[in-house]
Order: sequence, then C-alpha cells, then structure tokens
Amino acid sequence: MSTRNTEKSLRGFKWSDGIAKTRIVARFSFTIAFLLGLASISLCCSIPVFRYALEHWRPELFLVHVISSSPLDASQKSLVNQLEKSSSFANARVVVSDGKNLKADELKSIVDKAVASGSVWLAVESTKKVDGAKPLVWSAPLTKEAVTQLLSSPVRNRLCQGLVDKDSVAWVFLESGIPAVDDAKFAKLDSELRRLEKVIKLPVIEEADLKDLSTRPEELKVKFSAHRLSRSDPTETAFISMLLATEPDLQEEFDNGTPMAFPVFGRGRVLYGLLGDGIATSTIEEACRFLAGACQCTVKADNPGVDLLVSFDWDDYVQITEPKKADDVPLTGLGAFAKPAATVAEEPQMNSTESDRLGQSISLTSKVDVDSELKVMPPKPGSTPSSTLLTLAVLTAIVGIVTVSWKFLFGPKP
Repeated sequence: MSTRNTEKSLRGFKWSDGIAKTRIVARFSFTIAFLLGLASISLCCSIPVFRYALEHWRPELFLVHVISSSPLDASQKSLVNQLEKSSSFANARVVVSDGKNLKADELKSIVDKAVASGSVWLAVESTKKVDGAKPLVWSAPLTKEAVTQLLSSPVRNRLCQGLVDKDSVAWVFLESGIPAVDDAKFAKLDSELRRLEKVIKLPVIEEADLKDLSTRPEELKVKFSAHRLSRSDPTETAFISMLLATEPDLQEEFDNGTPMAFPVFGRGRVLYGLLGDGIATSTIEEACRFLAGACQCTVKADNPGVDLLVSFDWDDYVQITEPKKADDVPLTGLGAFAKPAATVAEEPQMNSTESDRLGQSISLTSKVDVDSELKVMPPKPGSTPSSTLLTLAVLTAIVGIVTVSWKFLFGPKP
C-alpha cells in the first residue's frame, strides 16, 4: 500500500472503533518488525568481535593541540616536526595554535599554563564524547620526552604487537600500588584468562561472511594476554591517562588506589574497565565471551568501547578487507533513532597572520572513524546467538505478525 493510500485509510478510521484501532496497531507492528528484521539480517556477522574490529574498525581521531602564546623557536619547531614524523601511523592530528579559540574548560586551563609560564604545551583531546563531553586525555610541556611518551610506551607496544600476533584480547592490569593487592588480583586475572582459553569456543563463520575475513577461519584461535602496568612508571604516564579517560569516574578511583583491568581488542580499543572487586570470574568471562563471540552489529559506532591513541602500522600486519560503513547500510536497527554520530571537533581557526606566526596545522591521519554517543553494553554470557539463529528468530516473528495482520486487515469484518 502506498504512503498516500495508507494516510487516506488512516484518516477514514474512527478511533471509537476497536477493530480499526487493532488494524492500525497490527499494521504498525508489521512495519516495525519488518524493519528490525532487515536491520538484523544486514548488520549481524558470524566473525568474532575481536577479529572483525581488527580488520574493519579504524581508530578514532585524537587532536593534539600544540599551544603557544608566542612564535615557535627553532627547537620547538623541530619537536613538532619530530612529532609528525614519528607518528605517521598514529590516530592523531596535530594543531598548532595560540589557544584563543579553544572552548573546552580543560583546554583553557592549559592555555593559561602556557601563557603564565611562557612555554609551549601539548594537550591531547579525544573526539569521542564521554558522558556528553570530549575529555582532555593528557597534557604536558612540549619536550622530547613528552613527544616520545605521547605516541608510544613499552606496554602499548607489547599489546599492539600481541593483537596482530594472534592475541584475541590483550588485558591491561593497572596496579593499585599495594603489592599484596596487586599480586592477588593479577593472579586472579591471569588464571581466569588461561581457563577461558580452554573453554571458550569461537563461532562457526558462515560462508556469506568469509568475504569480510582476510584469513582462514581455522587460523583464528582464542588467546588472551595480560600486561601488568605500574602506576608509577614514568614511561607510561600518557598511556595511564588515556586509560583513565575512557570513563568519567576512573580518575577518582585511580586516586583512591583502586586496581583496574582493561580488555583491549581490535586496533587498540578498550571495551571498558573492571575495578577492584569487579575483577572477578564472572566479569572477566563476560568480557572475554563477548569479544570472542559473533559480531552482532558490524557498525563500529553502535558497539561499546573507546579507542586509545597508538602509533602502530596495523595495515602492515593485517590485510584489511572492505569495511561495512554505516552510510552503506539503509537500516541500522534501533540505533537509527538515537542521536546522530558525533563529528570531529572543529579545529581552531587562525587568520593569515597567526598562521604565518605559528605554522600550519599538521594532519597525521586521513581516514578516521568517530563514534557516536550511543553505547551498547555487551550481552551476558551464553545469550549471544549466531547470526543464523537470530535471523530465523526474527523471520519467525515476522511471519507470525504478518499472519495476524493479514487476518485483521483483510479477513472477514465482524
């Protein structure tokens, strides 16, 4: 029935007529079920989440502000050039400015420090919103050590290498600083990961999904690694700040000496953090089973997680297949009714004089995926069906609704 005929027939109904109401509800239910069915069929995938993320989800952008109230001298320009060269594979964009057009309160405080000290500061801003705001991930005076630490660190390098060397998930354990507590919690995490490697089975990858996988299905294995991270390690300061910026309450828990565990997958994406007593058998298993389970939504923005800033040539290790983009999918399920995807923050605008004085903005990446604010928590263990079962369930529901709707709409009138 055309839209015009539908609207005309609806205007002809009398709302006092119970049968008319039932028919409208039936028609509406059929439409919604049909749309959801198409969305489920389009977006489900039998490839494990960790592998689909590694091949298809490019890390989101970070803005690295170089803030200076005066022209950069030769040594400072050299550091900015070094930042550009050494981060050719980083998901970051460097913007040199005087800070006058920066709007976020946290960034303004960095501008004040730069002006007061007469020095140049680095301020790293995430374009991924956390609780409606884009957090300031890390800041430090512009030095050679700061440039190095921003882009890489020993733990980050090991976990990235592990993710392309067959690790399904690389867990990062952030210590509390109390040896007895840390030893017990890390032992718990490590022993549970070893157990789960033996009991978790990967989903059977369907033939229709093989085109989205660059390796043979039998080469995929369940393998977890655990990396211990000292909160007092001076080489990991920037990385610790990035982890704490993934959720709004983590900094307070860190200050209180709470140990934390973060499952990292894909191209350096944190699922969420487990805190203190939350580092337990059930929560560790829930995260591992979700990431090793079939990908229930291939659109990155509709999945949980926050990306880290890393400098790593992922494409040199993983042959990425053509990703499914949100724009290419006509229906995206209930996520279509959520807020639109976040957009990359506007870069500070400078006039020609300021541009000549401070230098041009340096773009380090080209293709960037930016997540929306929508968060979807992973399903409980054992509740994630394969895409085939999900599709059959949706189709069965549609057939039932179609049958009922047909009876009300075209059956004998009372």
